[in-house]
Amino acid sequence: MQRRTNILSLLLVVLLFSPGCTSSESIDSTERIPSFSITGDDQITYSSENLLGTSYILHFSASWCNNCRSTIHAIDNHLTEKTYLIVSTDASDSDKLSDWHQQVNESKEGSTVNASFSVNVKLAQMLDIKNTPTLILVGKDGRIIDRHLGPLTEESEIDAFWNQAD
Repeated sequence: MQRRTNILSLLLVVLLFSPGCTSSESIDSTERIPSFSITGDDQITYSSENLLGTSYILHFSASWCNNCRSTIHAIDNHLTEKTYLIVSTDASDSDKLSDWHQQVNESKEGSTVNASFSVNVKLAQMLDIKNTPTLILVGKDGRIIDRHLGPLTEESEIDAFWNQAD
């Protein structure tokens, strides 16, 4: 029993001090965003090509994701001059983008979301999106900078996420 405890303790120490295991290390990814094109409920087409030169957030969500609504409001209201796109992972949302956008707006009194709502199941699959909300931060060069799983509602956390792109 003592030997197991010593081995487990040693493994914990090794993992704790291994590169990439501390929260202060930044992500150095060379992964590029896959080629995509989406048309939002604002009738604007956004693509990996026409967004080059702009940092942006892809927020993978779905109309049925109630937990996503608080993140949508928080990011859209806080990063007002940034490119922020809502992308559904559910193909059935394609016929109801305007209704979904309206429902999100109505979910928080006094808060209007200006971000574009769209659907792109293929892009979600290429990025291996398994949970909503999932946010992907893409740099000006089309490189994926960071991925955030779960709600993101605190302004300081939103800033920390976004500022990696600057």
